[in-house]
Amino acid sequence: MSKQLEQEILKIREDMEELANKNMKPLLESYKNLLDDIRVEIAKLYMQYGKLEEMSKQDRYKGLKRLEKILLNIAQELGLMDVKKTSTILKKAYKESYYRTHFTIQRGVEAEISLAILSANFIKEVIENPVDGKLFSDRIWDNKQKLVNRVIRDVEKAMIQGTSIDKLAREIKKDFGSSAYESKRLIYTEVARCQSQAQSQIYKESGIVNKIMWSATLDRLTNPEDAKLDGKMWDIDEDHPSPPLHPNCRCCLIPVVPGWNPTKRRENIKDNSGKKPIIDYTDYNSWKQSKNIS
Repeated sequence: MSKQLEQEILKIREDMEELANKNMKPLLESYKNLLDDIRVEIAKLYMQYGKLEEMSKQDRYKGLKRLEKILLNIAQELGLMDVKKTSTILKKAYKESYYRTHFTIQRGVEAEISLAILSANFIKEVIENPVDGKLFSDRIWDNKQKLVNRVIRDVEKAMIQGTSIDKLAREIKKDFGSSAYESKRLIYTEVARCQSQAQSQIYKESGIVNKIMWSATLDRLTNPEDAKLDGKMWDIDEDHPSPPLHPNCRCCLIPVVPGWNPTKRRENIKDNSGKKPIIDYTDYNSWKQSKNIS
């Protein structure tokens, strides 16, 4: 069995993050373009009324309703693109994680292991599986409604306080930035879920994976909940936690097969040469103590 099993499985997780990064770029570009559209509408308000705090109640209402209509159209456009792009990313992540994990295990044990051919319908069912009662698309639409609410709130506040157009533009940029971040975080988290489910499927189907081991990331950003589980093992059929435990979770389940025990692992902190060193295997909390990390 390959001594690099853990690193090879973790490389799949890292590659799925890179896949998400590359494929979400058009979505993030749309946030920038649509932010410019809403800035134009805000500028029109200032040009029409001058000082917003001097607007009549009726004009404020009309201005806000017009802006809300435009924002809802923008949110609809962003939401449809977000759902479509996220769906494409998740399908790719599940499929690649499944087949690459199969290849990694089979190469390591030098034996043929069973492999299901994934149908499009099966993958669709997996990625549309509800988490805590919500589909990933539900969360996307929730985020877009938050964006509309934030911008309307900030414009209404500007009308009351007489905020300058430059300051309001900065606030709205923050609103769009927060929404874009929420989209990125959702995609990363859903990719982690699909990758984890694809690998768990292969582990169970293989017939040779007896146990699984939790692997957290060796750096300062690791969640205490993840760190506590690092290095723990469960029988393949035993109830166990599955990544992601929280948004942006970077943990992974490593297959434990006959002839393999963890001996080495990689730190996620670059050394003086700019490389991430490979060290003797240790669990997260022991590593943390050795680095005097509080």
